[in-house]
Amino acid sequence: MIFDNEMVKLEELGVINPRSSSEIGKSSLSIGFECLDRELFDPEKCYTPLAATGIKHARCQTGWNRCEREKNHYDFKWLDEVVDNLLCRGIKPWFNVGYGNKLYMTECFGDAAVGWVPLYFGDETLQAWVNYIVQLTKHFNGRVDCYEIWNESNLDEFWYPKDASPEDYIELTRISAEAIHSIQPNARIGVCVTNAVHEYSVQLIKKGVAKYIDFFCIHPYRVLPENDSDREIASLRRLLDETGGDKVAIWQGEVGYCSQFPRPHFLQTWSRGSELQQAKWLLRRFVGDLAMNLEISSFFQMADMAPNKYHTSHANVVPGHHGLLNGDDYSPKKSYYAIRNLAALFDAETPGTALNSSLDIPQLLPKDQPVSKLALSALRIRTFCRRGYGIYAYYLAEDVQMDFKGWGGASLMVADEVEHPIERPILIDPLSGKVYRIKTTQNRKFWWRWFNDLPLTDYPLVVTDLAAFEDRITIAPKP
Repeated sequence: MIFDNEMVKLEELGVINPRSSSEIGKSSLSIGFECLDRELFDPEKCYTPLAATGIKHARCQTGWNRCEREKNHYDFKWLDEVVDNLLCRGIKPWFNVGYGNKLYMTECFGDAAVGWVPLYFGDETLQAWVNYIVQLTKHFNGRVDCYEIWNESNLDEFWYPKDASPEDYIELTRISAEAIHSIQPNARIGVCVTNAVHEYSVQLIKKGVAKYIDFFCIHPYRVLPENDSDREIASLRRLLDETGGDKVAIWQGEVGYCSQFPRPHFLQTWSRGSELQQAKWLLRRFVGDLAMNLEISSFFQMADMAPNKYHTSHANVVPGHHGLLNGDDYSPKKSYYAIRNLAALFDAETPGTALNSSLDIPQLLPKDQPVSKLALSALRIRTFCRRGYGIYAYYLAEDVQMDFKGWGGASLMVADEVEHPIERPILIDPLSGKVYRIKTTQNRKFWWRWFNDLPLTDYPLVVTDLAAFEDRITIAPKP
């Protein structure tokens, strides 16, 4: 372990003190509670461990097929249990409203009618869709206020029986939003696409989807979670602002990384997986989203899914192990503890804040001879502020599949530009939950502070002042 390296000089101070979801006031962290319309995991085994993480939001798919199994008769009992169990634990559910119903789409394959769009099956089916949404909204009015229409509309796999169409998706969104607002005028409406900025999403925005929505969800699955993320969010923001969507929020609504990938996996560049890789990937994605102050950032998902009824055209696909909990015995994975540690530190009181800082690895890059500086381009720093103290999350953006073991001797330089300078510096490892005391050197002439002999890992380590998180850290008693 790099923390035992002789080039790293750390003194263990204590551990992160996790907070339950009910103990945290506000946070953007969300978890995927999807696929219960197909009963792909047991929610009863998830409520208690989820409540202990500090996560404040959960994305739930409503499943028309499971709610209306007899025409004009609606049974929301299963969804009531999900919503009420989340709410009583301090977790706010938000709905993904979508997919078809075999009662009205007799030719669809799969009992769940995943991806079958009600626009294409005549007036009776479209009216049945509207009736379902009206009943859904009536039933959950006062408990749920965010409704995302359909899932990953740009994929043909989720847009049967025709090809994905931004124009048709706008029409489905308009019809659905009007139905929801007829019951709940202040409900927030959203759309979602895979990835972020591509021809479909650009056309969706330019053709006027913003007039019907309050949030725009992206699903940016990728090997390097931070790759292009800042630029794509800025691009989406510009496109929305230019088309009347200046008040539309951008949400990261679904991303994930498996602890075990089936072969072949639909993302062909991912072939390996482990609990450790998943936890590192999760920390990198969340820290990046938090630094951009996204209103919602969601990880797919709470528990590994069973293979039955998984997709439509891919009915026999074995799903990857995406969960924070193991699917066999619902035991926590490393990613579960990582997100619990992160949630204790990065709530609404720790906003992303642009702070000047620099990261170097001088021990690996000698100054007295020509040597490649390529590794420097992979260094990342995400900055925040809490209680007037600067917070610096730094790492090397290597592919987690490479199982990078870490380097020692890294140096972090920060400017004293916030209310309080770092006087009692600490390093926090959100993967293990351990907190270390570190040393600082100050250059008063230029008002910089240096932190030397630090470990460098392929997931974020956090440098700040103890006072920033004093209520979230348990100090170990001195021997």
